[in-house]
Amino acid sequence: KLSAWLFILAHLTILPYLHIKYRIRGKNKKIFKIVKPPFVLLPNHVSMFDPPMVNIFVPFRIHFVMSDANLRSKFGKWIYGKHCNVISKTKVISDSSAVRKIVQLARKKRVICIFPEGRSSWDGVTHDIFFSTSKLLKVLKIPVIVPLIRGGYLTQPRWATSVRPGRMHIEYKKVFDGPELGRMTPHEIHKKLVDELWHDDYHFQRTTGQKYHTKRGAEYLERLLFICPECHSKTTLHSDGNKFLCTSCGFETLYTPKGLLKPIGSGKHPDRTITGWVNWQNAFFEKTIREMAYQKSIDPIFVDKEVSLLTGERLEPLKIVTEGTMALYLDRFTITDNNGQIINFPIEKIEGVQVLLSNKFEFYFQDAVYKFQFKDPRTSGYKYMCAIQKIAPEKTELE
Repeated sequence: KLSAWLFILAHLTILPYLHIKYRIRGKNKKIFKIVKPPFVLLPNHVSMFDPPMVNIFVPFRIHFVMSDANLRSKFGKWIYGKHCNVISKTKVISDSSAVRKIVQLARKKRVICIFPEGRSSWDGVTHDIFFSTSKLLKVLKIPVIVPLIRGGYLTQPRWATSVRPGRMHIEYKKVFDGPELGRMTPHEIHKKLVDELWHDDYHFQRTTGQKYHTKRGAEYLERLLFICPECHSKTTLHSDGNKFLCTSCGFETLYTPKGLLKPIGSGKHPDRTITGWVNWQNAFFEKTIREMAYQKSIDPIFVDKEVSLLTGERLEPLKIVTEGTMALYLDRFTITDNNGQIINFPIEKIEGVQVLLSNKFEFYFQDAVYKFQFKDPRTSGYKYMCAIQKIAPEKTELE
């Protein structure tokens, strides 16, 4: 929950700015004249600006559940911990302290916001949500409102660094009154949430005809897409303005105002949504991993140079351990420094694998967090998480 002065300041400055800049329309805003705290907000997650955007039309101070990675710096502790009073949680890993705090706040008649996907969408559609959210709602037995954000992904994709001016809609829907949650099973609650949170930003674009004009539409897309559909080479894709091409075979596409990738000079491939390319990539990559496992391959799946390895505790600033070349094999991660010293991380012993922001890759190992930072900002941390989802899915964020 924002401190009183920050709540007033945000509603006078930051929130009106976002409202105008992103051309946000609110639907069913009147719901907050009927539903009063305590209640839970469960939005879909499309960008790092979702928390303030959700708050634009909510006239109450909100306690947001946020990854503890955001509180490691002094500034993060000051702004998020002291003045925003967020509920910090370790992503992917069970965190009983966060659950206890949520229950306490509900009893104090507060507004709590949880992003049940646990991370923002990479490709514009709602992905799996954590089943633990349904168990928590059954315990809370308070109203649940879903703010469904439409157009947010195509306005500012997670992998990008630039905004694509368009239009966004946020619709607020009450999906549970509260008391009925006690009579429902967690599976029934979960099914309802999956149905209510489903969204496809490309469907929104097609039905509204909205276009998102930009000169840098494809910039940094290689953070997400790492396999060429023409030659099947890995990590050979490169973005330049609205162009996205393979440096190995020359296959080239153009990012359009509809968010599509349109092949240039090739009739073999169709126009693709980012979602479509990701789905193809996932299927192809899963087959690749299966073949490597069947052959008991000892070759690296990915290798990246000029990587910094940092480590530390959950809520403390991370410190650099070494710098060198990072590699992923079927059974381990390694980083080799300039003197040839190798640090090994067996996959069976890591947990909480995730990507922070756009391309910082991290996991927990022996109760410490390890983060890999790439000197080249175009390097994909997502590809490593994608590989672990195929090798050991229980170690990672949900797909």
